[in-house]
Amino acid sequence: MPEGEISDRKLIRRIVDLAIDAILLLDSRGRVTYCICRPSFNLCGELIGKPLLELWLPELRREGERIIHTAMHGRMLRGIISGWKSNSHEPIMVNLALGPVDEESPERGMIVIVRDITREVEAEKRVSRYIHELMEYVKHVEKSNQLKDTFADIMRHDILNPLSAIKSVVSTGNVEENGLELIKKGVERIEKIVSTFSKYAFLHSLEELDFQEDNLAKILDEVVDTLAPVAEDKSIRIVKKYPAEIKARFSPFLEEAVANLLSNAIKFSPPHGEVTLEVLVDEHYLKIMVKDQGIGVPDIYKRSIFERFVRGKKAGIQGSGLGLAIVKRIAELHSGEVWVEDNVVEYQDNSGRVYQKKQGSVFVLRIPRGVV
Repeated sequence: MPEGEISDRKLIRRIVDLAIDAILLLDSRGRVTYCICRPSFNLCGELIGKPLLELWLPELRREGERIIHTAMHGRMLRGIISGWKSNSHEPIMVNLALGPVDEESPERGMIVIVRDITREVEAEKRVSRYIHELMEYVKHVEKSNQLKDTFADIMRHDILNPLSAIKSVVSTGNVEENGLELIKKGVERIEKIVSTFSKYAFLHSLEELDFQEDNLAKILDEVVDTLAPVAEDKSIRIVKKYPAEIKARFSPFLEEAVANLLSNAIKFSPPHGEVTLEVLVDEHYLKIMVKDQGIGVPDIYKRSIFERFVRGKKAGIQGSGLGLAIVKRIAELHSGEVWVEDNVVEYQDNSGRVYQKKQGSVFVLRIPRGVV
């Protein structure tokens, strides 16, 4: 062999490593005489000398017989087979191309090229399922122009990006670990957005809530416990400033509102900071306050930030823009209100003089106490 050239067999192996999962040669009886497989599709040791038909699941072998018989008589076939065995003996889906080695002499055997497309097909199914669910939401919100516009905004701002990324990965036909992780994150993001919109739509369909008398402090403790791991990831300390017993009449949705405010405070606070959840109680009202040490909310956004999709200048922060709108709606259904103030803190200089400075925001949710 001239220097610099490689053998045909070595060349074929290299092509298989780069492009497909397996190449098989069959004799005139449909038995495997030669096989090259990628490691992830390692069936070669089990196949040599056996009929290719054994790779079809028993209930699908009649179709396999037809395909092999047709190819043995000189036709080239391509298609997707949904019932093949893998090296783990679990059914897989493959893209199969087979035809005679010599079209003029089909009796000389066949070439079979196989590609495992199970992961790609599963990814496409997941995307299709979520698109279907999104379309169901479109039908649901068509009755309300406001919700329809909201959903359209969500599609443009938050859903099309992860869907495009998923589609890009799937369209390559080569979904490896990185691609699967991207698909997983994209689907999780879509799930969260759809879940948030579902809450938003549901709350806007309600005219009133069911209230119950309970200890609000117990509910607040549960919110803090739920978000504690998120705060710990940023080394943020959550400070609780409320009594152990807060007798009040409220809806279970109030927990969702407080969770949204506390989650936002953690999200916008710098690492190693502090977030405070405080409650002031008087005879008639509850004032729930969430204080953070972030960059604050500019005055221009203090009113509009509770409208959908108004996020202020929070570069790099993802979300549907509905969290604070949900808080506002829950406050309204409690005959209350929500607003944001500057978090003003006091400090002393070396001479003992006291100064004030703005350090973050205070979100205030005020509702009637409602206890008789």
